[in-house]
Amino acid sequence: MSSLLLIRHGQASLGAADYDVLSPLGVTQSRRLGEHLAGMLRPDLIVTGPRLRQRDTAAHLVGAARARGADYPDPIERAEFDEYPALVIMQRHLQRLAQADDLLAAPLAELQRHPRGSREQRRAFEAAFQRMMRRWHDDELDDPEIEPAAAFAARVERGLVELLAPRGRTVLVVSSAGPVGIGLRLGLGLDLWAGLKASFVVHNSSISELRTRGEEPVLTMFNALPHLHDPAEITLR
Repeated sequence: MSSLLLIRHGQASLGAADYDVLSPLGVTQSRRLGEHLAGMLRPDLIVTGPRLRQRDTAAHLVGAARARGADYPDPIERAEFDEYPALVIMQRHLQRLAQADDLLAAPLAELQRHPRGSREQRRAFEAAFQRMMRRWHDDELDDPEIEPAAAFAARVERGLVELLAPRGRTVLVVSSAGPVGIGLRLGLGLDLWAGLKASFVVHNSSISELRTRGEEPVLTMFNALPHLHDPAEITLR
């Protein structure tokens, strides 16, 4: 039996000039996870996606585990575990699509009405984000420069299946919420939209697990946070 732990990166910098940077809390989340895992397992392989927030989460995790005396290998980068292009989709198509979509127009108006960082603004962002992701899933963006949802799912699944193929090893994959949702889809046999919806609730630095039993991957854990005990350290965005 092989085990693959899918880890979402620590909190990034939503609303800042560069989202793809861990916040100070994101660094703390990553280090706490490394300290927790150090006493539980020794991975044979650690893989990250190509984004800075993914690579830095892995680096802090490994550094914290090694500080506890654990023999953790250096992470390697794999393009299959890049995130879906959510922010690009929002930036390029939100205003245009909201002109003919009431389910986008209403949260867009709320986004513009409320101060950045307020509860109302965060709620409006989530509503607009999820509606835009549905439009992406339904292949309605008409933008050849944006990876289609089906292609995104196929590349993540290809990477997961390849890593799970060798028997008897433990693999950590440090990625983002989208690939975690695809892992859930793969492990439970769900449709693509169900996997994408699951990705909307994946916490920063959370652990999900796939195991191989026979030929099929099976989901054995989803969105777990055994390393975080302070509610103030638990984040979605």
